[in-house]
Amino acid sequence: MTMMRCVFLCAVTTAVLYGQSSYNVTFYGSIDPYTGGANGADYSEVWGWTDTVSGKEYAFIGTSKGTSVVDISSLPLKETALLPGPPSGYNYHEFRTFGHHLYVGAEGTDPAKRPGIQIHDLSTLPDSVTFVKTYTWKDTTTSVQSYLRAHTLTIDGHFLYANGGDFGGTRIMDVSDPVNPRQVGSYGKGSTPYVHDAYVRNDTLYAAAINAGRLDIVDLTVKGHYTQNTASKVVSMVPTVPEGRTHQVWLSDDGRTMFVATEAPSATITNPYKLHIYDITNRNAPVEIASWVSSATASIHNVFVKGNFLYIAYYGDGFRVLDVSNPANPIEVAFYDTYPGPRKSGDHPVFHGAWGVYPYFPSGKVAVSDMNTGLYVLTVNEKPGGSVVGIVRDALTNAPLSGVTVTVLETGRIQTTTATGIYRYGTAAGTHSVLFAKSGYTADTLSIVTKAGTTDTVYVLLAPSVTHAGGSDIPLPGSFHLEQNMPNPFNPSTTIGYTLAAAQFVDLSVYDLLGRRIATLVQAQRPAGRHVETFSAASIPSGVYLYTLTAGPYTRTRKMVVTR
Repeated sequence: MTMMRCVFLCAVTTAVLYGQSSYNVTFYGSIDPYTGGANGADYSEVWGWTDTVSGKEYAFIGTSKGTSVVDISSLPLKETALLPGPPSGYNYHEFRTFGHHLYVGAEGTDPAKRPGIQIHDLSTLPDSVTFVKTYTWKDTTTSVQSYLRAHTLTIDGHFLYANGGDFGGTRIMDVSDPVNPRQVGSYGKGSTPYVHDAYVRNDTLYAAAINAGRLDIVDLTVKGHYTQNTASKVVSMVPTVPEGRTHQVWLSDDGRTMFVATEAPSATITNPYKLHIYDITNRNAPVEIASWVSSATASIHNVFVKGNFLYIAYYGDGFRVLDVSNPANPIEVAFYDTYPGPRKSGDHPVFHGAWGVYPYFPSGKVAVSDMNTGLYVLTVNEKPGGSVVGIVRDALTNAPLSGVTVTVLETGRIQTTTATGIYRYGTAAGTHSVLFAKSGYTADTLSIVTKAGTTDTVYVLLAPSVTHAGGSDIPLPGSFHLEQNMPNPFNPSTTIGYTLAAAQFVDLSVYDLLGRRIATLVQAQRPAGRHVETFSAASIPSGVYLYTLTAGPYTRTRKMVVTR
């Protein structure tokens, strides 16, 4: 559904814009007990597990001292256990669970201390976690290394996949017997390709071949040892252009859409490392249908699908949530900045901030790991998203205006109009304040309602400004103008002024935040000039309300506040 409106802006507004720290996310608790990691990074991956007997929820987070097991069921958050090691060159650890067993991988580089994969029994929680063994094997597929280490872990059914590390590709283990994994196959070896991370569903491997800059889709229905040259098994190879660096992948619940995150190299960000979205209805020929980037100064890291939403750990940009119900039009609907402000001295220039996300707790809690500031437990208001598009024009000449800054104040998102005056943004459904501003024109904040699953078209006219001797802008004579009500806030009555450039049929009405009309102040023909109406709020509760003036093709909305 598309709605068209023409909006004329000409009131005086001053605003100072700052990045927002959260949007549609509620903070529940956090814990940050460890120090001593390299580059200020004391934490890495996060995963979760729910005890089906007690109902308690636990988060596992990699730390500079080992694996921290945190009870997040209630406040305060409580570390239940610290599982030392496995030995690692830094704080990096990776987790997956199968039943009540926890598998922990690491990237230790000391040849004498190959970390293997730790296996822990979680059934003894909440009292303790029982260490079972460290699993290693004598590698028969390469003579370069002797024992197992892994960069990431993937689990699907009773198969555990160890990605990257000393092997380079993906090793496949049958964990039907959870404490005695059995090697049953592999994909890739060394750098042909190096599999940084992987997703598996229905015996199909989606391998993030980071150094090759592509995503390999591999049929593993029959387990065995395969390489990128095994044509009968490699369904397709999908390049992630232009940046390459294919880091991690996840699928939609229906299996028709693939979400691929690319990661910046270790030192600098030379171009936006973004989310790529593919239609994989035909796995033999995936088609990229969209991409999304939070900012040009941070790198995306890990993505996870939960229903119609994509949960993202975005390094320095923190935790982000997209509505991907229409994967061709991803819309940011929530975020929480776990690393606010500029990069701190000593922290890595790229690898700082949010590392991982676990959004699958039955309670709705979300665990987020930040490399520098620890574990966060949050709740997300999963509002669906909607879009607004339009053109900003000069009110006198009707020429499109380029370089107009369009700012959604609730989210802090800023964009500029194109050479033809076009803008587009997406938000969670609801009413948002949007500032349109350009040097030489008056600016104002417009209240725009975003509807779930729709794209509304809002055309905006900006009036060239005239300046008082004191330096403030005033609207041009003869313009369409809706004034801020006075007084505001108010109790019980206020006045609303407006100016018409020509005689028009006028509708001036008051609405609540659900869009329900609660009062009609004018519905009549009015001559050109300035008019004033009085509104009494004696019969309505305190709160925020909207008043909208419609005159011919123009519509203008403002907020007012009733107090008691």
